[in-house]
Amino acid sequence: MRRQTLGIMLLLLVTLLMPTLASASTIGYVDFEFLFYAHPEYDVKNGELQLAAEELYEEIEVEAEKLETQEEIDELLAQYERQFEQIEQQVRLDLVTFILDIIKSVAESHDIDTVLPESSVIYGGINLTAPVVESMYSAYGISVPSSIKELLQ
Repeated sequence: MRRQTLGIMLLLLVTLLMPTLASASTIGYVDFEFLFYAHPEYDVKNGELQLAAEELYEEIEVEAEKLETQEEIDELLAQYERQFEQIEQQVRLDLVTFILDIIKSVAESHDIDTVLPESSVIYGGINLTAPVVESMYSAYGISVPSSIKELLQ
């Protein structure tokens, strides 16, 4: 009789917990750093950033020749440093915003409720890095370069 009661209670418990288990969040994860560097426009944006730095440096040289004190030169350098940081932040923001939008889209298409950075996952979860890379390149109408595909395996 005790075994039968225990069996019924276990069956009842499983029946009651089943909806809770079914509604539990599905967790995915991505290697965000990899995604950042694998972005289809990363090299282009990095080149634009380098070009902006060179242009700012040339402007600094021209302006610095007109200045007389070290204090004025330091102030000029600080001003150009702030300008470069703003350009750099905008470039990073553009890349990150695009990546986050793709992650959301891929997560929704895979019925994933939560996406974490890979470094936060100890066990379990679904790795979405490869599908996100595929979607990023697909959004640009190009295929993933073989060098990146190799790194994903």
